[in-house]
Amino acid sequence: MILRNRLALWVVAVLLMSSALAQAKTVTLGAADNRTDVFLNLGDTLEVELSSGQVNGFRWVSHLPNPSTLTPLNDEVLPADKSARVPVQIARFRFNAATVGDTALVFGFESAVKTPGAAPQDTSAYSVRVHVALGSPQLGTAVLYGVYKGTLPCADCSGLETVLRLYAKGKFDTTYAFYVRTQTYRGAPHGYVVLSDRGEWAVLRGDATNPDATVYQLNPDDEQHSDSWLVSGQGSLLLQLDRDQKPIDSKMNLTLRRVN
Repeated sequence: MILRNRLALWVVAVLLMSSALAQAKTVTLGAADNRTDVFLNLGDTLEVELSSGQVNGFRWVSHLPNPSTLTPLNDEVLPADKSARVPVQIARFRFNAATVGDTALVFGFESAVKTPGAAPQDTSAYSVRVHVALGSPQLGTAVLYGVYKGTLPCADCSGLETVLRLYAKGKFDTTYAFYVRTQTYRGAPHGYVVLSDRGEWAVLRGDATNPDATVYQLNPDDEQHSDSWLVSGQGSLLLQLDRDQKPIDSKMNLTLRRVN
């Protein structure tokens, strides 16, 4: 009986870990986490919140090496909580875990104007070491179902280089399925930009023109971020569909090709 209970608990733990792995997460750090290590998977979001009182033009500024595993998303200053004992503004910085690897994320409380010969501009510093993994599932929970690559059209860059990894419980079992997608914006206005995301995917039968078609749908429960792909060539090609599950009439490449 004890053995059965332990086995049941282990199965529940594996299922919970697998479920968490399928969805991207947001990790939020504060001033107390200075000089810590953070472990993320591709597609996760890192938030750093630091006290941000404007002192003689000084403010928190983030610094990343080039290249970096993180891509900056946006930063903002949150209004002070007037109900707090000591109301203070918070500077919030957000980053996408875009590529696999390690990087040092450093913040300095700096003056925007650098005056030669003046006192040091940095009055304090904050840093974390960030480790980003691919996010592959544990053995026995899922397998790599397929990897697809291609360069898709981009409105404000020369091409959207896409790598889509599909995972599932088994080759013929997609009851537990998640994807990891990395997209590189080539020739973007501010240089190459890399972003990654992850979520669930499902196999659908039929599209708007063919009831026997096979469609892979990313984020099937999220209409705003849903993305549909028609499977062709016995699984060797994915052709992007529009919101109505119809082929897109375009001469540009809308295909991802399966690779080993």
